[in-house]
Formats: sequence, structure tokens, C-alpha cells
Amino acid sequence: MIEQYGEDYFRKTWSAWIDGVTEIIEEKKGDVCMAECRQIHKPTLILHGDHDPMVPQEHPVYLQNNIRGSRLIRFPDGKHNIHLRYADVFNRHVEDFLLKEE
Repeated sequence: MIEQYGEDYFRKTWSAWIDGVTEIIEEKKGDVCMAECRQIHKPTLILHGDHDPMVPQEHPVYLQNNIRGSRLIRFPDGKHNIHLRYADVFNRHVEDFLLKEE
């Protein structure tokens, strides 16, 4: 991650992320969004890299199974930076989704 984002930015971002997750774990007993995702009733696009070291594969599957009408697009060789590494494909999927939902 340091190679991708630079050491200073990554350290600050990682520290803030850890603080946020710790707060959620303590306040919501680990439930980041499981209770809320069934309340989403709008079209939802989920994009995920299958080799993401930060977001396990079961997370996007759970979201797809619990957000009615959601659409999951997987990037088989993608990691956490699919928006950068596969920018053209990523942006095309987002644009297609947004134009379809207008």
C-alpha cells in the first residue's frame, strides 16, 4: 500500500481507518453496515477486486445478497485500487450504471 499511495498519506489514512473501525466495533459491536443494508431501496452498484487485501470477498457478496436489486461487478485480477488500475473499465461500469438509472 505504501508503494501505491506513498508512505505519509498511507500512514495517516491507515491510522484514521483503524480509529474509525475501532469506534464502530466498540459502539456497534462490530456491525459496520449489516443492519442498514437491508434498508437500501435504491439501485446500488458494487465493484470489487477479487484480490483486495483490505475487503474480503464475502463482503461484496453479503452486500449483493442483502441490498435488493444491487449489482456486483468483480475484477478477477483486481486488488484494492481497481479505480486506478482499471480506471477505464471501472469508469465505464459506473457511467453505464448511472446512465441506466436516470
